[in-house]
Amino acid sequence: MITSLWKVPDEATRELMADFYRRLWIEQKPKAQALWEAKTKLRRARDAAGRLLHSERDWAGWVLTGASD
Repeated sequence: MITSLWKVPDEATRELMADFYRRLWIEQKPKAQALWEAKTKLRRARDAAGRLLHSERDWAGWVLTGASD
């Protein structure tokens, strides 16, 4: 189960979940790795001017509970 520790904006949630499930279902990565990579992508996303698109609250609160494979 993936849950957030706090309220996360809808757009950031949509981006993270879409990327997570792509990595999980299409790339066949383990759950923990898929979540880590999706969070990393969100954390590093920048606009054309090089500014971060998301704050720490958008990606840091997501946790995986249960089996990670």
